[in-house]
Amino acid sequence: MSGPEGPKRGDQGPLAIAATDRETLLAHAYAIEQEAAERYEALAEQMYDCGNEEVAGLFAKLAEIEAKHAAELSLEHGAANKPMALADFMWEGLQSPEVIPFEEMHYLMQPHQALTLALAAERRALLFYEAVAGQAANEDMRTLAAEFAAEEAEHVRLVLEWQQRYPEPEPDWDDDMDPPMSL
Repeated sequence: MSGPEGPKRGDQGPLAIAATDRETLLAHAYAIEQEAAERYEALAEQMYDCGNEEVAGLFAKLAEIEAKHAAELSLEHGAANKPMALADFMWEGLQSPEVIPFEEMHYLMQPHQALTLALAAERRALLFYEAVAGQAANEDMRTLAAEFAAEEAEHVRLVLEWQQRYPEPEPDWDDDMDPPMSL
């Protein structure tokens, strides 16, 4: 909760970010894209290791898209130039809004499910930027946050489009006649 001295870590990120400067917003945007790219890549590797080539390919494509956005932020805005400690980021928990938690993964997940997780992540990022834009202290911050929200809205649209290509899985999608064994 916020106190008289301002927002605290753990408050809603947009409230804390709204009072900061352009460099801080860019650092957050870069971190969101970079962390999403790294997580999608890790999820792709995990799915490849499990022999789930189709889902691995989807995550690899998402990793590529997010890495491209991180690079654009760095090149066009110098977003990677402001180092920030993990504790300085203004979002709930230790991960950015666009990161899919590993615990939500399943080695037998199907494309529709993978895209459902990706959709939730993209929507969290969209909501983050919309809140920042709505609470920005000046027009420059509002414009920049709205630009980032529009990019995330495009990601949401893209993931929804992909998701429509794949049927929802059967109720027994996670039945494995030969489950992995712990050593």
